[in-house]
Amino acid sequence: MYKIKILILIVSNILLSQEYHEIIHGGMYRSFYLSLPENSEDPHPLIINMHGFGGSALSQIESSEMDQYALPLNIAVVYPQGLNNSWNVGTFWDVNFYDDIDFIRALIDSISADNNIDINKIYATGMSNGGYMAYELACELSDKIAAFGSVTGNFMLNNEQSCNNIKETPIIHFHGTSDMVVDYYPPSFDGSLTISESIDYWTEVNKLNSLSVDTITGSNIELDVEKFTYSRVSTNVAFIHYKVINGGHQWFGSEWSYPTAINASELLIEFFMEYSLDELVCLTANGDFNNDNVIDSSDYFIILSAIIYPNQANLSDNYCMDINLDDKVDIIDLILTIDIALF
Repeated sequence: MYKIKILILIVSNILLSQEYHEIIHGGMYRSFYLSLPENSEDPHPLIINMHGFGGSALSQIESSEMDQYALPLNIAVVYPQGLNNSWNVGTFWDVNFYDDIDFIRALIDSISADNNIDINKIYATGMSNGGYMAYELACELSDKIAAFGSVTGNFMLNNEQSCNNIKETPIIHFHGTSDMVVDYYPPSFDGSLTISESIDYWTEVNKLNSLSVDTITGSNIELDVEKFTYSRVSTNVAFIHYKVINGGHQWFGSEWSYPTAINASELLIEFFMEYSLDELVCLTANGDFNNDNVIDSSDYFIILSAIIYPNQANLSDNYCMDINLDDKVDIIDLILTIDIALF
């Protein structure tokens, strides 16, 4: 009975802190909990915090404890609910086959329309299956989200999937070496990229060529951590990996997890606040808008479409198509693109 009372008290506190919302997407009601700072004058950064397989928005609120770190810093947090308590990330164990990428896009649009959100400071993270989902968003929704974080979740890069990241993509990843659910070391059980393989992939995407390693020693029973920072001199964009020695499948640093020398929620927020979507640098060579290392007719078509249909091109694409940096994409940029290809 005592445990039941504690559980009721915990759930009651959660429900008092967050607002429950629903939107219709794909013909279905999709729900989420939204935590907003009390200060409504300044635009809020927004963190999308996604639960693991079999979990829920409410369980992610409790296990990550992110509100207590985010809200005092004027940061809003949204906890979306996956269908069948999961996210569609392209694995053989998926039990949700809906378009979750587009759902998150619609979620961002809905929250931004109804609240004072800084659209250049939107971030995504998640636990386990939610971490997988954060990686999927890094691959396919980097036009709306500035930085990404995974806690014990790998990157499921499918054969038919292409990540055309035309701007820098900051990523932070936390993983325990003794994780018995999501593999730390290759090969993974589901074909996903393990952390070392993700590092190889994203350091190439971001053209990161420098590595620094730091050791964070825990006190008493706390687990030690190694911090790997992959960077480049000309940018502050990085891939940071926190390797928790003997760490298991958990949200590191919360009171519900085994003691660790780091707090994932605090470090995620610290990392995210370094980045703004409008400040990220284009990765593509001038004119190579589809990032295939060739400037050709397909690139001409992309920029021409952006000129003819400006409202359908996302802001990130427009930024990278502005060849002459006059804050607009027009016929001059098309001519310059052709000129680059010819000469």
